Amino acid sequence: MLTNFDTITNEHHGRVSSPLPMSAVYNKEHFISQFISLHHESTQPTMIHQLLSAGLPHTFSEFWILYDDYNRPVACVGANTVISNISAGYIGLFEAKTEQAGTAVLKAATEWLKRGGLNEFEPVHQIIGPVNMTTWLQYRLRVDTDPQPSMSFEPRHPEFYQACFAQAGFTKAADYYSAFFDMDQLLENYYKYVHGDTLEKLGLLLQPWNTLDFPASLNPERHPDLTPQDNVAKRVYDLSLELFRGKEFFDDTFSRMNHRQVVLNDMISRPEVDNASLMDLSTFVVDSMTGEDIGYVACWVENNETLVIKTLGFLSKARKTKAFAVSILEIAQRAKDRWACTKVVCALMNSNTVLSAERVAGKSLRHVYRLYIHQQPKPTMVRQSNQESYHGHIQDERRLQDKLPLIQSTVAAFTSTSPTSALVNAEPRSSHLEAKQRLKDIAQRSRGRATARL
Repeated sequence: MLTNFDTITNEHHGRVSSPLPMSAVYNKEHFISQFISLHHESTQPTMIHQLLSAGLPHTFSEFWILYDDYNRPVACVGANTVISNISAGYIGLFEAKTEQAGTAVLKAATEWLKRGGLNEFEPVHQIIGPVNMTTWLQYRLRVDTDPQPSMSFEPRHPEFYQACFAQAGFTKAADYYSAFFDMDQLLENYYKYVHGDTLEKLGLLLQPWNTLDFPASLNPERHPDLTPQDNVAKRVYDLSLELFRGKEFFDDTFSRMNHRQVVLNDMISRPEVDNASLMDLSTFVVDSMTGEDIGYVACWVENNETLVIKTLGFLSKARKTKAFAVSILEIAQRAKDRWACTKVVCALMNSNTVLSAERVAGKSLRHVYRLYIHQQPKPTMVRQSNQESYHGHIQDERRLQDKLPLIQSTVAAFTSTSPTSALVNAEPRSSHLEAKQRLKDIAQRSRGRATARL
């Protein structure tokens, strides 16, 4: 039986322990290995290890594992503050074996963010999920019922995850789509649409990544002779900031180093991604007169037959031209000729991008992916006896205490911060020290038992 925290009894599932935060255990590496074990079909183990070991700079983060009565991990989740918005937080790295377990860890993570950890940062008022620490990495849940399996970079999870988020108080924030097209039909319709226009006529040219020095760009410090043109990682990062800055849920303060070390390395290490096709088909779209980047396409081949277009973006100066259509046409034709692709998928795009593609290529088969939001109601001001007080907020807190016995003991979790996380230098409060001592006492009493050995 687990003893670090309280347990609850359920007539259908037996005893289930409250979530165990990573900062409360002795052996961090063992915790990480068990956390990773729950992600065997979803997120890259190396990426999770890096995120849990070092976190993201300038964020506060915590992670939880929920165990059943037989010391088996049954759910896990992470929570962190958002670099670019101190009033918002993310919940992600979520996996669960049952609906009850999944709901429990989501509630624990939500409470931690809403209470500002252990008073080390301001309580957040808007929680987005699932997001694996940043929207530069995997996020969203698949909510359609089409039997076709997800592609890489698309979330893969049991259907009951939707119920977990709903029961934890989350509602729909936005939907995204992956649109599947037949290759021959797409090519036929795009050739008709462009009416003989080519990149050359538009004053543009393509620079495939395999003509540049992609490997060196991942470690520019070791390659001082790397030219600006060959620095693929920097060009992708700079274009991404210019293309998506100001868009909802985009983290524009995500660092260039994190982009290289986490995002691009995650991309090329996925077993589903054919890296040779990634380098051959991914390309920059360049102004042939000035040499300026005006857009880029990140794509590759999966399952030996499907062209996956993951990112397709152009600067505003090219959006009123046919650069978008001509670029898709050229890359799709190359994928058919060189890689024998018979299908095309525009993966995880917003509705406007998918509708634009469908207007030309025809109707598509869609996968639907949803992002959820949990908003903390603002306190209601009530006037009493000529004095103003925030009784609405206090009453909400009391109701919350009554409704969440499972996670009352987890709100005292230590905040796991990276060495450089200094956005909020809050002075330790007495509640913080008391909670910290309480966790130490609990862990000390548990030595020799199942969880104390973590």
